[in-house]
Amino acid sequence: MSTARTAILSALPGLILGGFALSVLAGAGEIQPAANPTELCTLYFSGNIALTDVPVARAPAQMAQGLMFRKDAGSGMLFSWPAAEQRVFWMRNTLIPLSVGFISANGILFGIEDMTPETDDYHYSAGRATDALELAQGEFVRKGLKPGARLLNRECRSD
Repeated sequence: MSTARTAILSALPGLILGGFALSVLAGAGEIQPAANPTELCTLYFSGNIALTDVPVARAPAQMAQGLMFRKDAGSGMLFSWPAAEQRVFWMRNTLIPLSVGFISANGILFGIEDMTPETDDYHYSAGRATDALELAQGEFVRKGLKPGARLLNRECRSD
């Protein structure tokens, strides 16, 4: 078996956990417009912190695209899954430096990782997460969000 194929097969379980197998298997080409999130949320965190108009990725195609190919992170992106599992993110075709914060089923922000643009490094959650929030690097600090903060509520609407 080729080294490349072995590397892909050994990485595949982690990619599936994060919902990114679609982008690997389909190639990293252009994503169809239908992959763009159509739901926006205001996220309310402990410490009286609110993030407004955060797009939500729920469908596999939306998660696979994430913030790829954008030149500005805008209000970031919330990735939301129905069940808590270990998650993994990477930055292929992502042009801007981002940070990802992992959120547990009970709403606790339990880890934040900085990610370098256009790399294939994997960024795993340290535990099981139902949500992950991507923001421009430095925004977690600017907003006062740090591990231990709690996502108290979200108000969402279709765009």
